[in-house]
Amino acid sequence: VSQSRYPEAYEKGKIIDGLHSVEGSIVFHAGTSEKDEQIITSGGRVKAISSYGNDKDEALAKSFANAQKINYEGKYFRRDIGFDL
Repeated sequence: VSQSRYPEAYEKGKIIDGLHSVEGSIVFHAGTSEKDEQIITSGGRVKAISSYGNDKDEALAKSFANAQKINYEGKYFRRDIGFDL
């Protein structure tokens, strides 16, 4: 899993697993579609995971832990967003 930058070509049609395992966060879908009752990648930024916590560090930890529960071929995510708030 790459965590630093986006690839040049986005993977499409990859089955996304683990969405039902997410607890305590909200998963916003962007680059997803539904096919044969499964959620699949459809290009670009696939999802954003947002969480509440007693402070920013707790919320970030919850989001990163839930990001680990969601899997699909070609998955990558950034750890550098939101620090300029």
